[in-house]
Amino acid sequence: MKKKIDNSKVSYSQRKSLKAVKRVEKPYYPRTTKTSQISRITSTAKSRRSRRRTSQSQKLSLKLLSLPWRKWMIEWIGISLLFGGSSLMAVGAWLSVKLISDPNAIVSFNQILPQWTQFYISENKSLKTLEQIKSNIKEEGFRAGKTFPLPNTTTDYGSDILVPVMKQIESRASLPCETPCREVVELRVYQSVLSVNQREGSKPYFRLVNTLPLQGPAESFVIASTIESAAGPQGSNQPLPITTVRQFQGKVPATGVWFTVTGQRLQNNKAIPYGQIINYNPTKNYLSSMLEWKSAAGQAPIWQEMTGGGDPELVVEQTVGLDPDFDIYSIQPRKFILNPIELEKISLDETPIGDGYYKDALRLARNGLWSPAFALIQSLRENLINESEWSEKAQAQFDLIKFHANITEAQAIASWASPSQKVLAGLIDGRWQESLNVFENNLSSTYDIAKLLQNDSGRLRNRVDAALRVDREINAIAWGTLIVASQKGRRRAMSWLNRQPQTSEETKEKIRKLLDQLDAAFAEKENIQKQKVRRGGLL
Repeated sequence: MKKKIDNSKVSYSQRKSLKAVKRVEKPYYPRTTKTSQISRITSTAKSRRSRRRTSQSQKLSLKLLSLPWRKWMIEWIGISLLFGGSSLMAVGAWLSVKLISDPNAIVSFNQILPQWTQFYISENKSLKTLEQIKSNIKEEGFRAGKTFPLPNTTTDYGSDILVPVMKQIESRASLPCETPCREVVELRVYQSVLSVNQREGSKPYFRLVNTLPLQGPAESFVIASTIESAAGPQGSNQPLPITTVRQFQGKVPATGVWFTVTGQRLQNNKAIPYGQIINYNPTKNYLSSMLEWKSAAGQAPIWQEMTGGGDPELVVEQTVGLDPDFDIYSIQPRKFILNPIELEKISLDETPIGDGYYKDALRLARNGLWSPAFALIQSLRENLINESEWSEKAQAQFDLIKFHANITEAQAIASWASPSQKVLAGLIDGRWQESLNVFENNLSSTYDIAKLLQNDSGRLRNRVDAALRVDREINAIAWGTLIVASQKGRRRAMSWLNRQPQTSEETKEKIRKLLDQLDAAFAEKENIQKQKVRRGGLL
């Protein structure tokens, strides 16, 4: 019995120790079933969170796609791709047609490419050396003139050239030229071409890119300013030959390269130059005739800054005697891609300002009274005209009048050998009182002054009429009467004087005395001529 109890105690103690051991090991050896449940719960929570994030990003992308600008961007990208593809197809079609119609266009296309991408061009007939160009011109029955270098905007290799094409013509006494006499009939522009098959150090090749046929102005246009009367020879409408080509040097406009092609026509033993102004646009390889000109003064055109704008203007002198006359042309823009400029003459016919005094100033200037016109327009500019109303055209007219006024004023104050020249310079400048004093105080020169008035072709009479329309000056009326008396007699002169309004009897009496002086000079000269005739008859 005791043994059973002991065994039961032992067994109880062992069970108790085993329970203790299990309690101690329990934290270190968890149950597998609970662990798997926890992991499933954890993974489920993570998957739920990831699904939430995915749904949020999808919603955000849908919101972005639903924005209007996003749709527009996609549409514009599609349209751009469509038009880009269409443009490439159009360019390809155009290039194909261009190469089919003009095989030499491959040379231009090759010049656009970088040098390392250019392709080989074999035996292209459009590419020639300068010697070959001259030889071909000779085969055509012409001759190449002096060549001029032109800027090359396509490549850095060499420069383009301008080649005048000339043909021999018969020399005439009225058309002086070198022997043998040759006429320039065409200008050709050759572009310098660098190809991959050209060896280093070899002669440059050129290709023809532009031509300009030349024809001189009509003979009637050239000699018109030298014809003294309508009964004189008017000249024909046949074009005069162009014989020389000259490039402008010095200060010239930066808009291209400028040339003048010229010839000469003899009229009354005086050479009258004529020609055209040529402009070359290097960006388009384009030659154009800008202006047809002549110079009654016998001077070639020059570029000179006249209006103070910084750029020079083209000046063509038409001066005859002491009467200054300069045509001034300024460069103006125009809508023409090949040559977007033109030469526009500064004209006194337009009236950019409607003021009455401004119109009077232009009237005086148009009739050669430059100094009175400048005095009037300068006062108007300083005192009466708002600066905002003073346009570029008004400034150009102001500068033109000022330029001529400086010349006539310098002539009027200069010392002259004869009183008649002093009177002429004074009348040209509108100095009526000063000129009248010279006339009254030089009785021995009265006949010379009278002949000067008698031979007037209208330049002095027009000045008098213009002055009387602006201001009824007594001294201008006196000179008008003297001009009429010298040309048509005293009776017509008094009739003209009596028609002048606001002319007092005192003024008329003074003018009668001037007419007496004029008549006495003519009578004295007539007596001298009669005496010479009598002496000749006696001999």
